[in-house]
Amino acid sequence: MTTGIVYDPIYLEHKTGIHAESPERLIVIMEFLKEKKLLDDPNFKLIVPRKATLDQINYVHEERLIKEIQEICDLSAKTQRLQYVDMEMDTVASPKTFEASLFSVGGNLQAVDEILNGNIKNSFALVRPPGHHSNSHRFSGFCIFNNIAISAEYLFREKGIRRVVVIDWDCHHGNGTQDIFFQGPKSEIGELVMFNSHQYGYFYPGTGNYDEIGIGKGIGKIINYPMPAGSADDVIPIYFDEIIAPICEEFKPEFILISAGFDTHWTDQLTDMNWTYQAPANYLKKIMSIAHKYANDKILISLEGGYELDKQARAVYNCVRVLNNENDSLITEVSRSSSSELLNYFYNRLIPALKDKLSSYWNCF
Repeated sequence: MTTGIVYDPIYLEHKTGIHAESPERLIVIMEFLKEKKLLDDPNFKLIVPRKATLDQINYVHEERLIKEIQEICDLSAKTQRLQYVDMEMDTVASPKTFEASLFSVGGNLQAVDEILNGNIKNSFALVRPPGHHSNSHRFSGFCIFNNIAISAEYLFREKGIRRVVVIDWDCHHGNGTQDIFFQGPKSEIGELVMFNSHQYGYFYPGTGNYDEIGIGKGIGKIINYPMPAGSADDVIPIYFDEIIAPICEEFKPEFILISAGFDTHWTDQLTDMNWTYQAPANYLKKIMSIAHKYANDKILISLEGGYELDKQARAVYNCVRVLNNENDSLITEVSRSSSSELLNYFYNRLIPALKDKLSSYWNCF
């Protein structure tokens, strides 16, 4: 069965001017996939996105916010000027941003349908604008609508899925998604566990400490792995083996959604991680073992951040190959290691603290 790749030129119509989150991000990725002849390979299928409905956007976003972005884009069209939509003045809207955002969400939903209908095994949604910093009432961090959060609610409300895992490996904490699900899913019928791994310590957005574990019906289901600057490829297997795998063995997810940022690369100018461009793919291999065991291989990856364009393209390529079980086709660079002090922090401080914090909610601890 094939792996889906969601893409459409509408995503390039979200214009941002001179900005880290630019259309060039997708252009470079698609050119690299074409250069590698991946799009000519029958094992991969290009998925044409659809527009999400406003009702679907409203699954996680307030009607006021939806109306606000429509009005901002109308203003941008009239003035022919970019408009900022957040207090930090770093999230930009242009005339086609609202339409691109509907297709960004809709591309993820179309991929969900293709997976559940058996047309593809799994999918990577190469969409923009990204979404994981936006919550119910606020745009933030280059993000408009929260693609992954809406996809989760779509699975609950329209597809009858009951247990969803969200994994966010962007270097910046997925604070919007966490906020949306901090008290559990909006839908009464679903259960969701969210695993965040991210740079932490005087770093945007400043959230995601290990003691943020949810409240109400979400308690124990928000799990954060705050990584100090300099953390390399070797810190993620620790998180997976010690925390993610045991919880997933107990939770038994029916579908896995991944917010995939590629700003963890050691050259990224906006971050301070030490990952190689094969590190996300190696992480994905481990996630796929859980998906194979419990979710009939159902994984949807949605693009979030990543700002060193050539490195991001290689990391995305690697992940797409891994989705198709081509684990020997990766482009690799010299592996990088964390310092002994950092590894000591993870093994002897963070992991024990996380297990202690979560032990009241999971039998595996």
